[in-house]
Amino acid sequence: MSNPSQVDYEGFFNLSVDLLCLAGYDGYFKRLNPAWTQTLGFTQSELMARPYLDFVHPDDRPATLAEAEKLGLGAKVIHFRNRYECRDGGYRWLAWSAMPTGSDELIYAMARDVTPEVELEGGLVEANLAAATRLALLTALIDAIGVGVVLINGEGRVAHWNKEATRLTGIQTARAVKLTLKELGEALTERVEDHLDLQSHLEEAPRATAESHFPMVIRQPHREIDVTVSPAVLTSDGAQVGLVIVLHDITAARELERAKDELIAMVSHELRTPLASLVGFSELLLSREFAEAQRKQYLETMLNEGRRLTDLINEFLDLQRMEGGYTRLNLGPADLPTLISRAVATAGDDPQTPIEVSMAQDLPLVVADANAILQVLINLLSNARKYSPGGGTIVVEAKVRDNAVEVSIRDHGLGIPADALPRLFSKFYRVPNSDRRRISGTGLGLAISRRIIESHGGRVGAESEGLGQGSRFYFTLRAAELEARSGDVLIVEDDIGFAQLLEAELTVNGLNSVWAPDAETADKLIDRMAARAVVLDLILPGASGQEFLARLRSSHKSPVPVVVVTIQELDATETLALRTAGVVAVLKKHSGAAKEAAGFVANALNSSSSSGIAVPRS
Repeated sequence: MSNPSQVDYEGFFNLSVDLLCLAGYDGYFKRLNPAWTQTLGFTQSELMARPYLDFVHPDDRPATLAEAEKLGLGAKVIHFRNRYECRDGGYRWLAWSAMPTGSDELIYAMARDVTPEVELEGGLVEANLAAATRLALLTALIDAIGVGVVLINGEGRVAHWNKEATRLTGIQTARAVKLTLKELGEALTERVEDHLDLQSHLEEAPRATAESHFPMVIRQPHREIDVTVSPAVLTSDGAQVGLVIVLHDITAARELERAKDELIAMVSHELRTPLASLVGFSELLLSREFAEAQRKQYLETMLNEGRRLTDLINEFLDLQRMEGGYTRLNLGPADLPTLISRAVATAGDDPQTPIEVSMAQDLPLVVADANAILQVLINLLSNARKYSPGGGTIVVEAKVRDNAVEVSIRDHGLGIPADALPRLFSKFYRVPNSDRRRISGTGLGLAISRRIIESHGGRVGAESEGLGQGSRFYFTLRAAELEARSGDVLIVEDDIGFAQLLEAELTVNGLNSVWAPDAETADKLIDRMAARAVVLDLILPGASGQEFLARLRSSHKSPVPVVVVTIQELDATETLALRTAGVVAVLKKHSGAAKEAAGFVANALNSSSSSGIAVPRS
């Protein structure tokens, strides 16, 4: 009869659901229980016919071999995991416990199939990674958006405080996180205007069942905040797990609303005043008879009010077009001294407020729309005179600063208080001072000037030491960088539309061109570019086309062919004088004049011998 202990051992070995085995130091299984076949699908003879490492996943073999070596070196017990191949080609995860016998060089080992647990662990790892990824993305999103976001957890403490919340409140994230709502209210006490109202709202927030709003005003710097509190609830059972507090900075929107209201009120006032005068005087003239002198005075008043109303409407429309992006600048090289001279001439002489001009020698050309900059200069000079009721010299200066030219206009007039300087270039803004109430104006000139200069990429500003100390207005324009280009045609034309048409027609003929809006700018350009021909208008602001032509031949010693295109009526003597000066064609401005001029230029350059003019080539 068999030994009972032997029978019990065999029964335990064969019936165990764990994978039991004896393995030799030679790397082969010596004995296996049936659980191996049930788990892996291989028969016991198949498993024992090959080294057990053959069944181990290739990635796990180094670790398995290292554990076997530990046993061979005397380790008592080892625990590890690896993957074993199945007959169907798949793998199962096995968790091992093994110990050596010592003398007979055998290893007793037990393995348990932990594939479900490993897969569950893997799923948890992936789920945790996915959750961490989503959290990182949400955190980055919350920190990047342009509103303050504060997350309150179920314990009523700050769990997240984004960068915008720090910017709006001045409270750093490290200080805000983990504060209770009460502590948060206390931290904001010195920073907000109505801290008691804020505390009340924050204390009520955890009991809110729906979205709520309340205002908050930050003191320094002044900010108006719309605070939105929303409960965070689980979709599964609707349980509230926290709060989301959103801080919307509505300062700019409120200022825009106030500015809009002020604008409407100002426009209404500025329109009604001249209209009331026009209607009132019209009724008087229609209902009563007046002496001729009185009647003339009333009509002059009506004319002035009508002009004032026209100026207001035109300037307002100009500003609206600029702000809407509908006004296109015609940029090109411009001679600033010429523009300043034209503006001074437009301002005229006034013994009480004479204008002095001080400019650096050899000022570079600037990149500008000549007409727009002339408008700015005229406006600033007009203001300097208007706001100097006591007289005093007005000084216009122009000098190079870095890669730009700065123009400034200084007066000795009423001056500007410091608190008015930031708003000086706003629409309809007038300094609130009794001395200025009698001075007429639309309140739009400086706003238009600012738009023009900023559209040029320049800066505009004002300085004053205070009331009665005069003021200094300045703006900058970038200097023109000119490169000599062989084959260029210089277009001297103050009509930008016709100049652009000429440019297009010259391009069709394979010629580049540079535009000068006046003779003075052309004088500077002709020496800096390798112009091989000139298209010239005779009627120009400042010096005439004939004067430029004379300088071109005498001072510049340039024999380039010139094509004249003008609306000026010329007699035979004048035409002959132009021909004598080397003009190859004199054309009347009409719809096809640009094409004709481009053709004459191309012919002159291609056939210099037939025109009798030596054309320089680079």
